[in-house]
Amino acid sequence: MYPILASFGPFHLFGWEIGPVHLYSYGFCLAVALGLSIYLFARDAGHYIAPKLGIAWQDAFQKSFDLATWVILASIAGARLFYALENYTEFQGHWIEIFYLWQGGLVYYGGLFGGAFAGVLWFVREKWPLAYSADVLTPYISLGQAIGRIGCFLNGCCYGIVDSKYGLIFPSVGDGQKHLPTQLWELVGDLILFFTLWWVRRYTLKYSWMTLSLYGLTYGILRFVIEYWRRDWTKRYLVYFVSASQVVSAILIVVSMIALIVILSRDSKKGPA
Repeated sequence: MYPILASFGPFHLFGWEIGPVHLYSYGFCLAVALGLSIYLFARDAGHYIAPKLGIAWQDAFQKSFDLATWVILASIAGARLFYALENYTEFQGHWIEIFYLWQGGLVYYGGLFGGAFAGVLWFVREKWPLAYSADVLTPYISLGQAIGRIGCFLNGCCYGIVDSKYGLIFPSVGDGQKHLPTQLWELVGDLILFFTLWWVRRYTLKYSWMTLSLYGLTYGILRFVIEYWRRDWTKRYLVYFVSASQVVSAILIVVSMIALIVILSRDSKKGPA
């Protein structure tokens, strides 16, 4: 599609030639996704979390950007590591290319778990209410995903199986066949999840971990279903699944359902937290 949005240069500076410099669509969308999600969470941290900590709105707002730094680094590392493990044959004989992030190849679940790990450590260290902070943050995870999928579509990655009727040709594939644009399917699904979770959050914030559990359940189902159109059905991963991401989705669905049952059972007895 459009892996490079724009190119600039080359430039000449003090006798040196610099460039050309490329603006990659995937990197641009990733930066927009992270920047917008971080800003919206920082704003909400000042509104929701600052009163609980007894600090000024501005302090919570600024601290959120400190959190973002660690989450971004851990997310990128986790996403690349998950991709490398799932597609290790790509790097055999040239392992250094694992660090070539500009070539694409990030798995969302790896980024999610890497960022979550960094976020938990930060919340505990700064003594922010862990469950409440995670629930405030949750809708913006879906928003960031949605924008990131635009980058996937423009970059020509994360496409689906061959379908001559409903598919599109992705030049980066190189086979000349039409593939389903599953990136756009997930884009729509992620936007629906974002607006739904953002709307219900005003009610679910009363119950610790409920917003996050709802996200885990709904996104797990969305990704589990879409994986059937992203992978070859004739192949199997761990016998019953078509990909590692589908295995993780199934685990996420089960864990989230158990969490929701526990939350509803607990809070029906003692009332909202």
